[in-house]
Amino acid sequence: MYIDLGDIVIRDFERKDAPSLHRIVREKGILRFMRDWSEGGAQPEGYYGFIDWMQKHKDNTNVWQNRRFAVVQKENDELIGMVGMGEEDLLHEVEVAYFMSEAWQRKGLTVRAVNALVDWCFTVSDIPYLILTIDPANVPSCRLGEACGFELFEKRTPIGHKQSVMESDSYYYYRRYRQPTATN
Repeated sequence: MYIDLGDIVIRDFERKDAPSLHRIVREKGILRFMRDWSEGGAQPEGYYGFIDWMQKHKDNTNVWQNRRFAVVQKENDELIGMVGMGEEDLLHEVEVAYFMSEAWQRKGLTVRAVNALVDWCFTVSDIPYLILTIDPANVPSCRLGEACGFELFEKRTPIGHKQSVMESDSYYYYRRYRQPTATN
């Protein structure tokens, strides 16, 4: 994938991204709500397996397959965040995922990257909607999802199953539907 958004680019992860990825996923806000990303390895090289797997599947446009893409500064190709999508294991729906380095948050970049990924997903598939599941304690992520056109459907509390990467026992469930086109 390669989506040029002017000052930022969404592209496939490359091994050179490992040091920045290692640093970003250990930032306080990301570690708090997406701690599974920090389990990739104690050293940057621990992300090579993940990156190599992503590289093997880089031409795949199946939105159901869990894929993650680098968000980089266009001017220097430095990793600043991630967007992705894939099947949410328990819900069996396609979920969008994202994070942005703290230094690059609140600049509108994540909204632009998420919207570009959502548009791509709707272009390459016939899926009627995408979802977000967000910990209610992650208020900034809830606001970002809403800024991207995701609608809050409900607060869900799984019975007999704790969301492994969430602080809360419940989560917010959002949807964004495909927009009808003139031919629909």
